[in-house]
Amino acid sequence: MKAIRFWFTAAVVCMAGVWAVKAFGQVSEKQWSLAEIKAVSVFVRGLTEETKKAGLRAERIKADVQGRLEKLGIRVVSEDEAAGLAGSPVVYVNISGFKREQVADYVYHVEAGLLQQVSLVRDTQIRIMSITWRKGRLGYCPSRTLVKSVRETIAYLMDGFSEDYRQVNPKL
Repeated sequence: MKAIRFWFTAAVVCMAGVWAVKAFGQVSEKQWSLAEIKAVSVFVRGLTEETKKAGLRAERIKADVQGRLEKLGIRVVSEDEAAGLAGSPVVYVNISGFKREQVADYVYHVEAGLLQQVSLVRDTQIRIMSITWRKGRLGYCPSRTLVKSVRETIAYLMDGFSEDYRQVNPKL
């Protein structure tokens, strides 16, 4: 009987440990960097004349990102206004694209990230802007679908941002 009680208790403890790791152990430092963010500015960079000619527009991409942030309850503010917020948070989207002329298609990379002002541990008076969260994705598509493909990739990356944000801001 003692052996059964021992193995039962051991199994319960192991299951509790597995549950605790799943419930609490999966929040990474980059996810924690999203805690308590209420407002950000947004900028898009990396578009070349070639990708603009293919139809990519910074204004449209910024509007897509802004819409997703607002659904999370995050206000989008100007760069000047963001500079006055704690951490001066900035969501950025960086797009790199290369057209392969021989086959009329694109290879592209999209990265979405969060820049924030952080302090160094060795001297908290030193503050620098640093990427505290980011995700990226490489893609390949025909030239005619570049805009659609890049916008879908941005949506995918912002979905990842949303999941991470909700993980550390559950009441919002």
